[in-house]
Amino acid sequence: MQRREDMPYRLSVRPRRQNVFSDNTHAKEGAVHVPYYRSNLIVLWITTFLAAASWTQVVPFLPLYLEELGVKENLSQWSGMVFSLQFVAGIIMAPIWGRLADQRGRKLLTIRAGLCLSAIYLLTGLATQAWHVAVLRFLNGALTGFIPSSMSLVATNTPKHLAARYVAMLQTGQASGSVVGPVFGGVLAGLFGIRGALFTSGCVVLAATLAVIFVVQERNKVVPAQARTIIEDFRAGVQMPALLRVMAITFLAMLASISVQPILVIYMNELAGSPNTALSGLAFSLPGLAFVVSAGTWVRHGEKRGFNTVVRWALLGTALFGFALWAVNSVVVFMLLFFAQGIFLAGLRPAASAIISNEIDQEFHGRAFGMQSSATTLGGMVGPLIAGAVSSYFGNASVFWSTSLILLLGATLLHIFDRRERARGPTPPDRSVGGSQMV
Repeated sequence: MQRREDMPYRLSVRPRRQNVFSDNTHAKEGAVHVPYYRSNLIVLWITTFLAAASWTQVVPFLPLYLEELGVKENLSQWSGMVFSLQFVAGIIMAPIWGRLADQRGRKLLTIRAGLCLSAIYLLTGLATQAWHVAVLRFLNGALTGFIPSSMSLVATNTPKHLAARYVAMLQTGQASGSVVGPVFGGVLAGLFGIRGALFTSGCVVLAATLAVIFVVQERNKVVPAQARTIIEDFRAGVQMPALLRVMAITFLAMLASISVQPILVIYMNELAGSPNTALSGLAFSLPGLAFVVSAGTWVRHGEKRGFNTVVRWALLGTALFGFALWAVNSVVVFMLLFFAQGIFLAGLRPAASAIISNEIDQEFHGRAFGMQSSATTLGGMVGPLIAGAVSSYFGNASVFWSTSLILLLGATLLHIFDRRERARGPTPPDRSVGGSQMV
């Protein structure tokens, strides 16, 4: 039975037994008291929300900003380069920052990422040439990583039986910020211009970082048992079946999420018969809303039935609704089905993070979340490329059935992989990277 002291967000005035997660070893009887890992979650949820909102309130307006800076020709090429540079840098650097988080502390690397992100936003607002923006977007991918670091910090500083749930709650903060960010960005850009929106984003991220500095605690600093090179870390990672599953799940989740975005507005206009910006904006927000309302349910289901089961159902449901989206001709029905697909898609990211929390040793968490971030970035790069190639040959609607086929293939391969691992039996832990205890 779940202990009262571990039930999220409930204040208690009863004295507690001391344990490694007690937030105050000198707490007096009758004192109102919130465990430190719970206050960490509250603060990091808010900061993750702000970081995600600042990101999405800036990104949609970068092409307009490039135009302000004098890009009159080849605007689409410039925009594509600005977006892709960040992805390229992120794939390379995310595991490196994760490795440093394992070695130096997750809080320290979260602060570093927040300060870098704030500085990049502020400098982007001061840019005078298009190439300034391109360089800064590359640095944004290379130097940041606020959200993965926050997830690693929560995962390693929360009781193990609550870690998956808390990481999922943190992901709802990220999803919520992604939903409201474009709205805030549009308002700020209208009031203060795009530079003003960039300056605001920089200040918001700086405030979030200060909250991490002064409020968040990292009491469980798991130090690797053995120093490794980056190549050795990568080899150790790919030898972990759980981490391979996480990267595959994350890649498929991002591919399914991002592949429809380049054609969504165009396809909505085709269904409606005329442009409708309000409906298009609502459609973009539906997956984020679906994640917020359903992520917790998926986690609870995973805790009862297993997260591999959640992954199979989520992939199957996402694929089936993808085929349905391809077949419908009504805007209203399309949006209802798109929301329903988002509910199934929402099961993948929490399940992947839960597998890290439950099956991968804590001293490897930073690197694991970093490699997961690289898989996310890779999916973000590959998805639009596949969608563009398919839609150019078969039409915009073909993106839905082609993505569904990829998800079904991925679900089949993951099922075969899981059966082979079960047949092989449990793998002894690699003591050079794991086996640590909570201290």
